[in-house]
Amino acid sequence: MEIINLIAIDTFCNSHEIEVSIIHDINQSGLIELVLVENNYFIKIEHLSDLEKIIRLYRELNVNTEGISAIFHLLNKINFLQEENIFLKNRLGVYENE
Repeated sequence: MEIINLIAIDTFCNSHEIEVSIIHDINQSGLIELVLVENNYFIKIEHLSDLEKIIRLYRELNVNTEGISAIFHLLNKINFLQEENIFLKNRLGVYENE
């Protein structure tokens, strides 16, 4: 695996001033996926924005990992429903324009 697309959790934790154990808790809850390379844990770059949102919820709103998991599930559901709504509106527009 290319380490270029990974960020060490130690580096992430130092820059965000959080404990490494918090990242492991978030990983245990299934919210992000950690990659183990040569006995070091890394975060995939594509998970970085989600992890930063999770850290903000954890730190600023004191939401635990179970609550964060529920929030992310609901946000994903909202995004899916919004995309479905746009698709259906576009499909309906085809029939209205005839």
